[in-house]
Amino acid sequence: MVSINEVARKAGVSASTVSRVLNHPDLVKPLTRESIFTAMAELNYSPAGKRRRRSNILGLAVSDIRIPLIGKLVLEIEEELKETPYDLLIFNMNTKKEIHKFFRKKLGYKKKFDGLIVFSADLDRESLDFFRSQDIPVVLLQNRCQGEKSISTNNYQGVFDAINFLIDKEYKNIAFVGWEPEDAHLIDRFHGYKNAIEKGGLPFDENCTAFSFLSTKGGYLATRELFNGCCPDAIFYASDSLAFGGYQYFREKGITVPGDIGIVGFDDLEMASVFALTTMDQFVRVKARMAVSYLIDRLSGKLTSPLEEEIWISPKLVIRGSTR
Repeated sequence: MVSINEVARKAGVSASTVSRVLNHPDLVKPLTRESIFTAMAELNYSPAGKRRRRSNILGLAVSDIRIPLIGKLVLEIEEELKETPYDLLIFNMNTKKEIHKFFRKKLGYKKKFDGLIVFSADLDRESLDFFRSQDIPVVLLQNRCQGEKSISTNNYQGVFDAINFLIDKEYKNIAFVGWEPEDAHLIDRFHGYKNAIEKGGLPFDENCTAFSFLSTKGGYLATRELFNGCCPDAIFYASDSLAFGGYQYFREKGITVPGDIGIVGFDDLEMASVFALTTMDQFVRVKARMAVSYLIDRLSGKLTSPLEEEIWISPKLVIRGSTR
């Protein structure tokens, strides 16, 4: 069995520094932490008393439980866990930043799960070092972190393909509805929209873009705002939940879909088929399978160290009845 002194010698530090990294990584300089974690991985070092602990629970940390895709993701993860000894525990952090602080304030939480899926939240270096010090493997969904495996949607390509589909259908004035413009995922989707419009030879008009909350109500409000300065013949909604709000507005105004206007969404939520909404499938089931498989491989010892890789999955167009 590898000792803490062997890790210290390989990393070129004292045993007390290794111990400090394991218990209070935020008190150690980032470069020193990294050298110690590298030494631990190369020596396959397991902190005493940590790897032996098993709860048979995987955690899912989400930045906001209200994100429309969460329900679908939870169902797919639980489906993947059916044939394993693991159950799922969900943590609603109400933040995208400094995940380690959330778990530090609730120290009992880290004893309740063996591995963690982080969805749509930022995992900075300090947070990553915190989980490594606790011997908790992590995988990211819908975000990236240098030093850990991440599985993300190619938001730009997905929207680019959706707009090209509308252009091929001979729509000439395609509007965009999104949520908070500063969100990184929304930025990628907006760039995909704008570039597809320009490369398709259509004029880009800021009056044909609108933003609101990521919800059905937000979609309703953004659609109402859109029609104050734009007369679109098609609208791309950056999320299906926004599109559902758009449908509410259309019903109130007597606007028919797809007779008067074409609609394309993004996410392929369960209700999309009820609305006959043409949308982009994010392959949530595939992502859930990859995330669960990776964590189980880490916990079983099949993978002894993190895979530092980024996987990008391009969405697929699902054509229904909301476009001509």
